[in-house]
Amino acid sequence: MKVPEYYRDLKLDDFQQEAIHQLLEGNSVLVSAPTGVGKTLIADYLIDQAIAKGDRVIYTAPIKALSNQKFKEFKALYGAEKVGIVTGDVVINSEAEICLMTTEIFRNILHQDLPRLEGISHIIFDEIHYLSDEDRGTVWEESIIFMPKEMRLLGLSATIPNVYELAGWIHEIKGHPVTVVVKQERAVPLEHYVFEKHLNATDLKSVVRYRQELQEKDYVSLNDRREWETTHLDLLKFVTKKQQLPCLYFVFSRRMCEVKAQELSFTRSFLNEEEAGRAEAVFDKMVADFGVSNLKTVLQARNLLVRGIGYHHSGLLPALKEIVETLFGMGLIKVMYATETFAVGINYPVRTVCFDSPSKFDGVSFRPMTNLEYFQMAGRAGRRGIDRLGTVYILADLRNLRPEEFPSTRQDEIEELKSQFNLSYNSVINLNRNHASDEIQVILNQNFATYQARNDKKRFEQQLANDTQRLSHLSADLCTDRENPCCPLIYMKLRQKLKKKQRRLRFIKGRARTAIAAEIDEIKQYLEGVASKDCDKECQGRCEELLRDWSELHQRVASLQERAGQIVVSGRFNESLQLKTEILEDLDYLKEGQLLPRGEFAAQIYTQELLITELYFSGLFHELDADQLNALLVGIDYEPRKGEFYPKQLPFDVRPVKTIIRNLIYRYGVDERDAVFHPSLSNLAFRWSQGALFSDLIRDGGGIQEGDIVQAFRRGIDIMRQIKAACAAQDPILAAKLRDCMDRMDRDIIQVNI
Repeated sequence: MKVPEYYRDLKLDDFQQEAIHQLLEGNSVLVSAPTGVGKTLIADYLIDQAIAKGDRVIYTAPIKALSNQKFKEFKALYGAEKVGIVTGDVVINSEAEICLMTTEIFRNILHQDLPRLEGISHIIFDEIHYLSDEDRGTVWEESIIFMPKEMRLLGLSATIPNVYELAGWIHEIKGHPVTVVVKQERAVPLEHYVFEKHLNATDLKSVVRYRQELQEKDYVSLNDRREWETTHLDLLKFVTKKQQLPCLYFVFSRRMCEVKAQELSFTRSFLNEEEAGRAEAVFDKMVADFGVSNLKTVLQARNLLVRGIGYHHSGLLPALKEIVETLFGMGLIKVMYATETFAVGINYPVRTVCFDSPSKFDGVSFRPMTNLEYFQMAGRAGRRGIDRLGTVYILADLRNLRPEEFPSTRQDEIEELKSQFNLSYNSVINLNRNHASDEIQVILNQNFATYQARNDKKRFEQQLANDTQRLSHLSADLCTDRENPCCPLIYMKLRQKLKKKQRRLRFIKGRARTAIAAEIDEIKQYLEGVASKDCDKECQGRCEELLRDWSELHQRVASLQERAGQIVVSGRFNESLQLKTEILEDLDYLKEGQLLPRGEFAAQIYTQELLITELYFSGLFHELDADQLNALLVGIDYEPRKGEFYPKQLPFDVRPVKTIIRNLIYRYGVDERDAVFHPSLSNLAFRWSQGALFSDLIRDGGGIQEGDIVQAFRRGIDIMRQIKAACAAQDPILAAKLRDCMDRMDRDIIQVNI
């Protein structure tokens, strides 16, 4: 089929046409391209063609917010009857021609309900570079490993250097052609700067040099001098003066997003009267529609938004997030302070991107941004068809300058994707549920980690063979007397050693003097019996250079031999499989590869599967009433933020939960991360389940952010849905109770509005 030159009144670039052509030819396609060049247009074309042919397509996204956003877009384009969505939050029209879902949901379907994918011609993996995400990368790998061989894949990715390696792996395990389409150039080129208020827009070397000059001029304690601090206000003053708004300002702290937005609002408004009126009208209407007008944070946000200033982070109330995103998309927010989550999929380009720091919080500690992360966020700069250039600034504060933390601004230095594959208990259970033991061994060798290890081993072995051959040639050229004292080089080293000891002898007394004197006599006698060869200086220089090259190459060969020997290819996950299998057998989930009742239940649980299964079989879910059960389930898999405490009084007896967790960890050897429970929101969940107003929860929430409460409650609902599905056939009474629990929680502001 011929690919049109235009699609939706847009002229298709060469890379878009090539990707579409390969998809129509029946191949899988990986598109590696910078942010903002039109990758999603390829997915849209594929979806159009599938609908025209009567096929179905799955569109997966890394986060629920992106799935919800694409659901709205596709409903507007194709009509509600053709679009469905399945996430942990909602299930709407799941058999539609286009079905949106998170990658986790797709993986779960592959394990539990493969016939449900009948008629699916393609799966689209948006942001497929998430495959290297430490926490969630395994989900992407399992999704690709277990997807039906007849299904084709479209992977959309930020620029990654080893995209051909990824394609090679998919081709190897799926057995069909996988075409790589690479787009290097951006539609709008980027200019990268470091900003310091005395130097303005410059580069990192200039900032480092300037700081050194200041220190040499006796400004030794820059950290104590306020005048050397550069702040976001300095940078935004410069950006405004340069007429480079709208600006997306990344701050890797939720609290500081809000603080900095407030600080900026004290200096000026970025909207004229007419724009402020429009922002006010949109805000007030959406607040009324969502029913959140009585929340303090909403009123605080209003004061900022009518001045053209916004903030966006994962702790924000979902309704407020949508309001902010709407105003931003309308061009009524000129400065947006945001955490990294705003860079994932949300297609709102700006003229300028700023970074408050080169370091980010990764959930455990602060670390420098990777180059991939930097370009993913920086890529939002530059609006196609509007801006000639996109501009990126990283703020440099002289008082806390760490040059080594700044990312590279060279696209060819973006890190390669690395597999993060690991086996969860759920994976082990479902492997045993769906495959024989010999099949499991084959599957365990199909992951990207094993493929990369095999490539690494081949590369090391090839390099080792080349270097060994070179070493052999060098060895043949070495002088046969290179280790004998008759060699002038060896002879001179001995003479130098003798002189050094003779000098030391003049300053040493006692027994040590006797020992050194004996060594001197020994060297003298040795040298008296040696006749140094008559090699000229040029010959000695060549010999010395050859020896140096031989020594360096010899060390490299030894290092390569060690590294190649340490790489495990086949069976690299056997130890993990065996350990988890033994634990599951001890817990009575498995016996000789067959699932026992606990295993059948846990196979359908994808969050804290061991803890939930043990709680279910202990009878605790049955003993609690609906409100208590909601309070309990919200605590499962909840990781508290700094400052959150373990409540002293809870609406349920927590001792059985603690006993189960203690047994899993200390009796059976389960990792602490696989038995996570923290009930800091349980009291709030209990009150919400009983019908409390959300504003009352916020007032008594101890500073916990609204968005965190909503996310925790939604996670609890998702867990209930999994438990309900797992027990529906054999335990209809509990399934009915869980339905009641979900109804109590899934209301008002907690309910997903899509």
